Amino acid sequence: MANEMDEYTYLNSLEKRLSESLRPVRPDPSFIHSLKERLSQNSNVMLEKPASNNGLIMLGIGLFAGALILLLLSRKKSG
Repeated sequence: MANEMDEYTYLNSLEKRLSESLRPVRPDPSFIHSLKERLSQNSNVMLEKPASNNGLIMLGIGLFAGALILLLLSRKKSG
């Protein structure tokens, strides 16, 4: 029970220190209004097309062709 009372006292003192050190924010009413308008209106969403992997495909084909040429050349020398 004493532990709960200590915690309550600590929280009260923390709240008091915070209220003394922080000043309330008073936002500009025109900003609030414009934000409300922008959030309540529908917005256009444009989806980007996924990037094509043409470069990666060409790289793969080049590596495969190079490995195939090396394989054929090494068989021709040993055969």
